[in-house]
Amino acid sequence: MTQKTLAAFALFFLLFPFICSGAEQDALRHSLQVKVDIQGRSITGTDRIALEKGTSELSLILRSGSEVTRVEGGSADLPFETREGRGFREITVKVPPGDMLREITVHFRGTFQSPKEAESQIKRGVAYIEDGIIGEEGVFLPSSSFWYPQNTDFTVFEAVVTLPAGYSSVMEGELTDRRIDASTVVERWIEWKPVDGIDLIAGRYKIEKDTHKGVDIYTYFFKEDASLSRTYIDKTKEYLDTYSELLGPYPFGKFAVVENFLPTGYGMPSFTLLGSSVIRLPFIPDTSLGHEIAHNWWGNSVFIDSSLGNWSEALTTYTADYLFEKRKGGDKAREFRAAKLRSYKNFAEESPISLKDFRDSTSTESRAVGYNKGVMVFNMLEAHIGEAAFRDGLKRFYAANAFKRASWADIQAAFEAASGSSLDWFFDQWLKNTGGPALTLADAQTIEADGKHIVSLRVEQAGTAYALDLPVRIETASGPVWRTFSIKSASAELTAELDSKPLSIELDPDYQNFRILSDAEAPPTFAGFFGDKEAVIILPNRNDIHDKYMPAADMLAKDYGLNLTTDADIGKKDYLKDHSIFIFGGPKENRLYWLSGRYFSKSAAIGEDAFEVAGRSFPRKGSVLVLAAKNPHAPSKTLCLFITDLGKDAVLDAARRIRYFTDSSWLVITPDGKAEKGTFEGDKTLKRSFK
Repeated sequence: MTQKTLAAFALFFLLFPFICSGAEQDALRHSLQVKVDIQGRSITGTDRIALEKGTSELSLILRSGSEVTRVEGGSADLPFETREGRGFREITVKVPPGDMLREITVHFRGTFQSPKEAESQIKRGVAYIEDGIIGEEGVFLPSSSFWYPQNTDFTVFEAVVTLPAGYSSVMEGELTDRRIDASTVVERWIEWKPVDGIDLIAGRYKIEKDTHKGVDIYTYFFKEDASLSRTYIDKTKEYLDTYSELLGPYPFGKFAVVENFLPTGYGMPSFTLLGSSVIRLPFIPDTSLGHEIAHNWWGNSVFIDSSLGNWSEALTTYTADYLFEKRKGGDKAREFRAAKLRSYKNFAEESPISLKDFRDSTSTESRAVGYNKGVMVFNMLEAHIGEAAFRDGLKRFYAANAFKRASWADIQAAFEAASGSSLDWFFDQWLKNTGGPALTLADAQTIEADGKHIVSLRVEQAGTAYALDLPVRIETASGPVWRTFSIKSASAELTAELDSKPLSIELDPDYQNFRILSDAEAPPTFAGFFGDKEAVIILPNRNDIHDKYMPAADMLAKDYGLNLTTDADIGKKDYLKDHSIFIFGGPKENRLYWLSGRYFSKSAAIGEDAFEVAGRSFPRKGSVLVLAAKNPHAPSKTLCLFITDLGKDAVLDAARRIRYFTDSSWLVITPDGKAEKGTFEGDKTLKRSFK
């Protein structure tokens, strides 16, 4: 995701009466000199800001933990006022009349939280940090924290950064000079293309560099992970080639993969900031890395005008994550779409957030809207206008809006130009409405007449009626036949004429449309449990066993806002009747383990020596097994089970991994630490068989 946070968006709207938007202005030029004191967790700096002709005052934003100590204009001090806000200060500098003053110099300083103090801001294994951090581990000063005096204009800059010996900095732009002496490192960065903020990152890095088609590629990794550099550099080359062909030339002179001491996944202009725990995951070079590189087009050079919602995450997910799955084949693409629909159902089915309301992924609910619903909207758009027009629309949108702010309206204009058709109806319904269509195959019949087979069906939509291009698969005696119907009303009567006898009919079997899955369509998954705000985690009451599972259970409960209880208290309420429950502990550990034989036996065989799941066998000793099943008493609820003979650390590690595989129905961590997972099929409800 892009580095800008919801707090930054909120602050923009709060200060709009006082600050001019940069959307129609040239970029503001900053010349920074910053000295970082690691031991004191502080910075001191100056910022020379170029003034536009006729400027009488300049409004700047600075975090509350910092202060402006002096403002100079020419050879004189300039008056300034400070207005306190919630977490920030607005600094208003009075500029004397006349055209002689071309720049001012702002002196500032600030002290920041330590990495230890920031740990409380880590949720679901991800750091949601709004303020900067300085410590021995490194420096994290995102532009959204307002660590330097800034406004909402675009920015071009040069920056000279002084750090203690042994540290290296990373910023937007290119490193043009580096000087080292016994106690300090001084580095100079320059970026003359507009960016929407300046980020300062630093750490004790081992740096590796390569060049690919004129772009410098770097890794800034801690020494423990330096061996991963070549993998990340080689994958970066592949992604740069892919996106340059699909979208347009790469917009910057460098791309760097930078390791962070916090668990982050941020995309900044010309670099990505990935936490150590993220970088070490073996699948990240093939998944998240591409997503963050794609953000250099979407969000970091075409900037987000969020007046109609944040479109960047949806378009990035479509042109990165989804594109990779499509290239693997139809089954992979189908599973990707199904997973997005399942996740939306589990985390956002009742959400009041529409795509025009989405700003940033601060919760599982908002993420399900911005990413999952958003990516499905682009999938439907491509299906409606065709692949050639869609790809043309991508290039038109980028070419017309590079280094400008763009909104969903600009996206609509680009795809209308590419397709030659009005798309008002499409964007109106998908951006403004909350939720989505819930389809029912209300009736389906077949008759034979004059040697032809006529299938008639009735499709109903609950709630708001959407205009949909609905794919229908009809299995016939001669093989499958596909038809696509355009429906617009709450109830649509449809017919198809066939040459061969129909055997069955199914609506949208490949999940091409965004829609709300029924309970029966959705398979049991860990997300089904985590997305239920009334879900309960049940721990063993016995002290030694309780201590084994408690840290993991407590982490998951806090991450997803769930309740904890013990097997000793379970008798006080019939949780199984109408709740999602997660049983931690196997035989002789949790008193509710007996439920495994009744409710999990269809999906797994738990023997004394092995687990058997999805036709595969795993050794029980030294392994972890996590299962999800439907609650038979309440189909919208989920039952989960966690079993292992390992200790507290292994349990906690497994719980952390579950958060990466929430769309799975089962997870086995084998004795060698490898994670195996899978998803059970749901029961089909949009299918009807004919006699």
